[in-house]
Amino acid sequence: MINVGRIGIRWVSGVAALLVIVGVGVVGAAPLGVPAATTGAGKTALGAEVNAVLDRELTGGVSEAESTQVFAKGAIGIDDRLDIELRLGFGDVSIDPGGFDTDLGPAFGVGFKTTWARIPEAHLKIGSVVQTMRIRADDNNGVRTSWSEYDAALGVVFDVTGATDPKNRQSQFSLMPYGGFAWSGVDFDTAGAVEDQSFGLFVGLGANLQGNLRVGAELRLVDQTALSVSGGLVF
Repeated sequence: MINVGRIGIRWVSGVAALLVIVGVGVVGAAPLGVPAATTGAGKTALGAEVNAVLDRELTGGVSEAESTQVFAKGAIGIDDRLDIELRLGFGDVSIDPGGFDTDLGPAFGVGFKTTWARIPEAHLKIGSVVQTMRIRADDNNGVRTSWSEYDAALGVVFDVTGATDPKNRQSQFSLMPYGGFAWSGVDFDTAGAVEDQSFGLFVGLGANLQGNLRVGAELRLVDQTALSVSGGLVF
């Protein structure tokens, strides 16, 4: 039987606040990761991730963007069904044709992961990711620019071990293949401002190892090709 979690007031408030941020176009996005809350109530996760956007078709398909991003990442488990994620790092952007490049600039982001339903018999979770990320960097003419992305994704994660007690989750080995659909938007603030929206697929594999260590890898496809790897610890 599917156990659908009750949505608390703080969930609604948090998501509403994030949508307001997205609405004013000041932030952007990063790797999606497991599309469900996995940190655990009262737990904290710290780690690092590298994201390589190999090509992203911009509106009209006449140009493509590439980006490399490196983040320190933290997650807080508000409860067993809601995680808040924060990112801080560096990134760059290039667009061809046109020869547009930026230097390496600061990048930051915030996101929410929510588990909406569990199917214990099948070891499945259904969840969502809403997140944003922004890169601020100087272009090859010395002009300060910003690359802002924002994502909304719905997906399914298969927990191979299917552990039912979140309090013991960090000490148990498990594999978590996942996948889903994602909408992604881009605002690029430069001469001849660029806006883009796309729908795509994402697939990945997360693993909980002994000693509270977590690792993962992810691939995003269709209107963009992006590959990310990550690792960290849960406390």
